[in-house]
Amino acid sequence: MSTVSPWGEIYPLKGDWEFSWKNLYSPNTGYVESGQYFPVPGIWRDYSPEFTWQGHGSYRLKIHKTPEQKNLAIYVPRIPGVYSVYFGKRMIFANGINGTNRADTEFLAHPNAQIYLLDSLDTELFVNVSNYKGNFLKGGIRNPFLIGDIDALKSKVVQELIWETLLVAIIFSVGLYHLIFFASYRKDLVPLFFSLFCFLVAFYSFVTSGLQYFLTPELSLDLRIRMEYFCEACLVPAVYMILKTMYPKQFGARWMTILMSSMFIFILSVFVLGEEELIYLYSFFMHVPPFYTLVLLAALGYAWWQKEDRARTVFLSGMILAVSMVNDVIWGLYEVYFLIPYSFPAALVGFIAFNSYIISLRFTKDLEKAETFAELQSKYNEQLRLNAEEKAKFATLVDQSVDKGFHSLINQLESKESSDKSLVKLKNELNQTLSGVRDILDLMHHQGGKEELVEEEMRKFVLKNPLFSHSEIQKVSQYLRIDECLQVQRIFSEAVKIGARRSGESKIFWGKEGDSILLRIETTGPAETKEEPSSLIEADLKLRTEKLGARFFLLSEPGKFEFELRLRP
Repeated sequence: MSTVSPWGEIYPLKGDWEFSWKNLYSPNTGYVESGQYFPVPGIWRDYSPEFTWQGHGSYRLKIHKTPEQKNLAIYVPRIPGVYSVYFGKRMIFANGINGTNRADTEFLAHPNAQIYLLDSLDTELFVNVSNYKGNFLKGGIRNPFLIGDIDALKSKVVQELIWETLLVAIIFSVGLYHLIFFASYRKDLVPLFFSLFCFLVAFYSFVTSGLQYFLTPELSLDLRIRMEYFCEACLVPAVYMILKTMYPKQFGARWMTILMSSMFIFILSVFVLGEEELIYLYSFFMHVPPFYTLVLLAALGYAWWQKEDRARTVFLSGMILAVSMVNDVIWGLYEVYFLIPYSFPAALVGFIAFNSYIISLRFTKDLEKAETFAELQSKYNEQLRLNAEEKAKFATLVDQSVDKGFHSLINQLESKESSDKSLVKLKNELNQTLSGVRDILDLMHHQGGKEELVEEEMRKFVLKNPLFSHSEIQKVSQYLRIDECLQVQRIFSEAVKIGARRSGESKIFWGKEGDSILLRIETTGPAETKEEPSSLIEADLKLRTEKLGARFFLLSEPGKFEFELRLRP
């Protein structure tokens, strides 16, 4: 370092470091020289077949600087496993206790400080690594140490922290926006699944960033791996749910649903497997996502071929995401990039932004359809209003003419000799016919549904009569035809005319009882008037009950009134 200018510059300490396998540096015992040099960054399973996946070792690098280089500092990266860093005999960094086996190795916490000033001209840098805890497949120094101007290093750390915070916050905000969008417009499930996908990506970005070490330094290595594995295992099912909702014809096949459901085996393993078993399965899982992605892309290409709406643009964005994912998978398996490093998180952000735009277009199109439908609905409602006015006008004319004609006949019959039984029978039949015609006319005038005919009328009666406040009125009119609902309304009105004028506590029950629909009216206390029930009212009750194919029970006593109508829907 004495030959370079450190002012504002940062250099990665890439190259061959001395490596001592199965030995750990200690200020008391010193460094066990091995005479072996291996590349850093690198993982020791690639150094030599004699180096096992789980193990321990120490690295050494000698650094020489000039007296003028006062601001020269070292940046310590995050390394898989438990590790400690020394400047000579002084330990400057440790996230735990290095051991020679799993029992002796202990993780404590990740220090927040990563930049340390070189305070001497010649410094020996020692790094102990024990990967018995955490991801033991990556034993070694996977990320480079950095050396350079201390202010430049601090600026780099701050910039990375800001960018990682912005990345997580922006993706989370996009997910929150689409969740609120879905809550206010629930006709489309795509925004819901897309918001869940954004939350998943935001959490994945947090787990794989340095931000998590700053906010949760004491989180165990095992739990960090489980969170990262969980996010990666959920990404494919999350994308599948979005595509299935957008293109149900191509992605709704039973075989594809079964195939995508098999991903839950990996998701479940996060919660049931031990640490070592999970890491072995995780290494196998790295080969799986590309296969599932090919299936999704094939179905998406088929949707494009069938000219589904916006399938081409979604396919192209999916291709970019798939290629970047393969880049990160190859890095995870073989420590080789064929694209820029960490292309997958960048492609995820692009995928989210692009598909957020597509969902907005989807909503805009739905909104345009809704506006067109609203215009048609308005015209339809106006036509209905005109038809209703015509119907009401016609019904009024019929009502007046029928009422005038029937009453004229009835008056003529009443003027005849009342002892003539045939005339009495004819008069009753005319009254029944007049009642039926009035029912038809009332249905022509009625603009609401069945509930307005029955339950609403009963509720209005209860509100006007506080003695009936404990009544129970269920919504059962939907089980009846509308003409039957009108008969029930008439029967209710006639029954309360007979028994409602009492001073005691009263109750109405209207609802299901077994296989029947039951109307029960109970009143107590003395009647306010001593008039006997009209024979015409009872006759009308009997006639309407017969039309319903039902039966009724009527009890009227000085201190009690009870009426019960039971009909089968």
